[in-house]
Amino acid sequence: MTTPSASADWLFEARRIKVVVGHYGSGKTEIAVNMALRLASRAGAMLIDLDIVNPFFRSAEVKPALEAGGVEVIHPAFALTGVDIPVLPAEVERAFATDRFCVFDVGGDDDGAAALGRYHARFEACPADVFFVINPFRPRSSEVDQALELMELVARRARIPVTGLAVNANLGSETQPEDLLAGRAFVERVSRKSGVPVAFEAGLPEALEGVPFKYPRLPIRRFLKPEWMD
Repeated sequence: MTTPSASADWLFEARRIKVVVGHYGSGKTEIAVNMALRLASRAGAMLIDLDIVNPFFRSAEVKPALEAGGVEVIHPAFALTGVDIPVLPAEVERAFATDRFCVFDVGGDDDGAAALGRYHARFEACPADVFFVINPFRPRSSEVDQALELMELVARRARIPVTGLAVNANLGSETQPEDLLAGRAFVERVSRKSGVPVAFEAGLPEALEGVPFKYPRLPIRRFLKPEWMD
């Protein structure tokens, strides 16, 4: 990767396919949606909703906004019905044949990551950037060893290695600059123990502006209601 920029231009570098994985409530779906829209702002993009575990808080919920932004959305037939049936659409195969950017939004935890496993041969032929999203203020990722264990489980079930860590330290509207810095330090500890580099930091623009620049950034516009706000 070239020298990091404060903008999201880094997204257009490296691999065409981006895979977003992480714990439930880590913010991975919000990141996937924003990532796809950013990529579509310059070229065609696809977002593949592979969440076959949790029928709520998924990228398919904001399909109209994604399509308006130039993103083609592919999701299971039952994604918006409240029915949880683990069937993936055949259109997923097109992600490996197109020349467009593709973002995979994968179901939370290792159970959700298992959906990627069936595309193991495809990913071997067409490697992806695989981002593991960490919000240390969420359960099961509040300790370094917890985050490491979950990341290893996800990679094993998905049969694809994690290539980068995404810092998404937030407490919703209560997030302060010191929370972002604490989250950054936490993910850096995960990085040192795992050997997986920090790929980028995500957050609301005003929150990111309050901390010194260190890693590539993905400014976030909120499309989904975080589940802890219910």
